[in-house]
Amino acid sequence: MPWRDISSQPLVCDLLRRTLKNGRTHHGYILSGEETETEPVALAFAQALNCEKDDGDACGKCESCLAIAAGRHPDVYETKAESRSRRIVIKQVRELERSVFLKASHARTKIAIIHTADRLQPEAQDAFLKTLEEPPPKTMFLLLTEEPQQLRDTILSRCLSVRFRPGRERRKTENEQKVEAWLEAFAAPVPAAESAAIRAYGFVGNVLGMLKEMRDEKLKATMELLDDPSNDHLEAVQRARLEEQLEAQAHADYLHERSRILRHMLEWYHARSPGSRAPDILERLSSRLNRNVNESLAWEIAMLELSTQPGLLAAGR
Repeated sequence: MPWRDISSQPLVCDLLRRTLKNGRTHHGYILSGEETETEPVALAFAQALNCEKDDGDACGKCESCLAIAAGRHPDVYETKAESRSRRIVIKQVRELERSVFLKASHARTKIAIIHTADRLQPEAQDAFLKTLEEPPPKTMFLLLTEEPQQLRDTILSRCLSVRFRPGRERRKTENEQKVEAWLEAFAAPVPAAESAAIRAYGFVGNVLGMLKEMRDEKLKATMELLDDPSNDHLEAVQRARLEEQLEAQAHADYLHERSRILRHMLEWYHARSPGSRAPDILERLSSRLNRNVNESLAWEIAMLELSTQPGLLAAGR
C-alpha cells in the first residue's frame, strides 16, 4: 500500500520513504512496536522496494504489490513462531537462510520478515547472526518485535532500529488498566503519615502478584492438558517433552506480559512527565530483569528510585 495509507505512523513512514528515495537502505531493520502497527509498515516497505513504479513508494496495484499484499510473492519470506512453545526455532532460521541465498526470481530486493523476532530461541539467534554478518546481496531483513531487549546485542548492533509510537486504536488490556490505576495511586501526593517507600513496595507486590497469578493459571492449564485422556497414549519420554514445551510456553507468556507492563509504564511516564529520568530507570529495570537477577529486588530498586524523582511523586513528607 502507498505510504500515505498508513496514517498511524507518519514519522516512521516518512523516514523509510526518504531512505528509499536517497538510496540509503540498510540490510537489516528492527521495527519495534505493536505487531498491528509494524506488520503493515513492513509489507509497505517490501512493496515500495519492489514496486514496478520504482519511485520510493508503492502503487498498491502492480503485480508485485498485489503479490506481496496477498502473501504469495516468491521473493518475500515470512517467519513466525510456530512451535508448541511459541518460539522461533533454529530449523526455521535454517529454512529462511536457504531461501534468501537463492537467486531472486522476480524482486529487485529479496525481503525476509521475521514476526515476533523476540521469540527467536538463543540458538536460532546465533544462527541468524551469521546471516546478518554476511548477508546475501540485494536482501533485506525486517525484524518485527514488541520486545527488542530480548534480542542479542550483536543482532541489535547490526540492524537499524525504528521505534513505533503506540497505535491510536489499540485498547488497553485488563492488566494494563490495573497497572495504570496502581501508577496513579503511586504518583499521588504522599500524606505525611505514609512512607513513599511503603508505597513503592506495595506497587511491586501488586505487579508481581498479578504476574504470578497469570503464570499459575498457565501452569494449571498445562497440567490439565497433560491429564487429558487424549494424551494417555504418550510414552514417558514424549510426555516429559510435552510437559517441558508447555512449561516453556507458560514462562514465555510470563516474560511477554512482564515486558508489556514495562512498556506501558514507560508510555505512562512519557505522557505524564516528559523529560524526566523515569524512562532511564525503567530501561535499567528491563536490563536487570533480562540478566535474570532477583526479580522482586530489581522491581523494588526501580520503584524506590522513581519515588525519589522530583515531580513524579507529589511528596507531602
